[in-house]
Amino acid sequence: MKKNFADILNDISVSDFARMKKKVPEWSAFEGLSYPSGLSMEQCSSSVTALYKSRLCQQIAPHPTVADLTGGLGVDSWAFSQIAGKVLYNEMNTQLFEAVRSNFGVMGISNVIFSNCEIVPGCIQALLGNDFKPDIIYIDPARRSNTGKKVFLIEDCSPDVLTLKEELFEAAPTLLIKLSPMADITMVLKRLGPEVRELHCVGADGECKELLVVLQKGWSGATRIIAGGFSFLPEEESVAAASYCPDSKTLGAMPLLFEPSSTLLKTGAFKLLCERFPLLKLGRHTQLYAARNIIPALDGLGKWFRIEDCLPFDKRNVTELGKRLERCEVTARNIPISSEELKRKMGTASGGSTHIFAFSADFTEEESTRLILLTSPSNT
Repeated sequence: MKKNFADILNDISVSDFARMKKKVPEWSAFEGLSYPSGLSMEQCSSSVTALYKSRLCQQIAPHPTVADLTGGLGVDSWAFSQIAGKVLYNEMNTQLFEAVRSNFGVMGISNVIFSNCEIVPGCIQALLGNDFKPDIIYIDPARRSNTGKKVFLIEDCSPDVLTLKEELFEAAPTLLIKLSPMADITMVLKRLGPEVRELHCVGADGECKELLVVLQKGWSGATRIIAGGFSFLPEEESVAAASYCPDSKTLGAMPLLFEPSSTLLKTGAFKLLCERFPLLKLGRHTQLYAARNIIPALDGLGKWFRIEDCLPFDKRNVTELGKRLERCEVTARNIPISSEELKRKMGTASGGSTHIFAFSADFTEEESTRLILLTSPSNT
């Protein structure tokens, strides 16, 4: 795609457009859409995560009125418009605001109201006006400082939802806040207070992409943590007891290995998996699990591998495997070497059908040790 002068001024590359098409393929059907900057394309939600938010809003209220106070490139507002009676899109950057208003016209979206206001304390009611009464306020604080450095603490993001929380609750009964997937869940729950009803770990393309926090005015019950079809209360994990293999021989005879996705790992439900499902944890601090059968309830929340062999993790076996396997994938867990370092020591390249897991193991009838599992993709 040839760039025009405006694209060059705004530093939009061909790869930016390619990434945007991949992130929001639904928009590629429309010609003449405006993208003001590469940064806005990089920071926008994907359609997968945006539609997750719209479904979540639909669960909160069947045909909701939604105020998106940090509209950006408009992907979330676009998704909200599919299920909402009315959507308010607000964006303080005038160029971005004008582009989105034009884009929504091209896409024929007619149930969105547009606002170009800065979000500061004391502005919320004036921004919404007397006629727009949202069921849900959505806010996605910018996770970069004035110098462009990434930030993770809630109060360092802009706008600061901690300062605005009470004012937002005066305008709507439910708040939906998007946070960095790097944010610490314990810290998030503590800082946002007792109104947190749910925390969703949202994944796409094998990664945890977002934390979505649902706050409900007057809520004082427990907070439910959710990843896909798996949900739990933090108290359940704190009292759960993990199950372990008795010894390395038993582990080597187990047919399957389950590797949780980054989204499931983000929830912190490490021991609870063993209570909910027939899984054996490989180590106290190793988040890998052995199983006899694939568990349908964990579909989409991890990868399954067939265990081919179990070996001690030592220099001899690392060298022998490197000679034997020209290509393989390598994962190191809870041992004093990274996956990339181990791959270099083996002298192997990525690819092939074998996946090696090197890790620290704990057993009930044998001393803790370090092991290597040779696995292949499970087609079961």
